[in-house]
Amino acid sequence: MFIVKFMKTDTCLHIPVEVAGIEVISCSECGEIGWFRRGQWLDPAEGMAILFGQFDLVGKLEALSAPAPEVLLYRPPTGRWRAHLDVFDKGVWLEAAPNLWLSHDGEHLLLAPTDPIHFDNLLSV
Repeated sequence: MFIVKFMKTDTCLHIPVEVAGIEVISCSECGEIGWFRRGQWLDPAEGMAILFGQFDLVGKLEALSAPAPEVLLYRPPTGRWRAHLDVFDKGVWLEAAPNLWLSHDGEHLLLAPTDPIHFDNLLSV
């Protein structure tokens, strides 16, 4: 394992967590998410696809305290996939990629795209 330090705040030392063959940094304090494979930066879309590509879209919900007016709700296909959510703190919105925020409730992935086109694209997949 390697240690990556982002200079967001003086108090944050980000230590990657290995899951599904990639390393993920998730910091609720400064909102940082980093995606890596073998110590090399990984595109956020690729990281999201690796972790959550098998999740099933359940539907959309009106957002309560999310960074977008509506959120997309996804469920993992099995308990093994549910463990991918554990990389992120429950109930905290983090910007996973530009204009795409994620959170979870321990059982479901919540995605909040702030761009309407991005929202429609995710809804139609």
